[in-house]
Amino acid sequence: MRAPVSSRDVEEAEVTAALDARGQQAVADLLETWAYTPQPGDTVSIGRLLIAASEHRVYAGDPHGALRLAQRAVETGDDVPPDARCYVVSALLACGRGEEAWVLTERVMADHVRADAEVYLFLGETYGWYGEAAAAAQVFGRGLFRCAGDSEAVESLLGAWRRSRAARSGRIDLDDLPGQRVPH
Repeated sequence: MRAPVSSRDVEEAEVTAALDARGQQAVADLLETWAYTPQPGDTVSIGRLLIAASEHRVYAGDPHGALRLAQRAVETGDDVPPDARCYVVSALLACGRGEEAWVLTERVMADHVRADAEVYLFLGETYGWYGEAAAAAQVFGRGLFRCAGDSEAVESLLGAWRRSRAARSGRIDLDDLPGQRVPH
């Protein structure tokens, strides 16, 4: 029997992992073991452990393993912010399954019609990370529309959208920002 797992244990395992594929795989294995051997007193949900393991599998170059773990995390029903299905979208993109990822993205966004900026931030940044600029723009645009009454959410979404555009082009072009013109 092992000691109960806390958020601090997960953080320590993730922070101390070697940055190479072997180190990332080792952390993924540890997190997965913790998920499949729950102990009384664990303060981290099985779903969260599986999501963390999934993310490390991507870093280790195992996107299919990451997808399997993310899907299992969703099946647990555990609350993994911003929405456990966002991690499935990320893993699908890592596997090169963009169409499936977009179908799930549409479902997730349909379920978050109220202002939930974190979902839109996660999905928009994920699409940006995988070089899917048009999909990122759609996600950020929908998030801006749905979060229009929340100035903090709008600011976060606009900032993330700007950064994703800048990363793609290597610069920020203020004339490209939606609805904004900068005097020259």
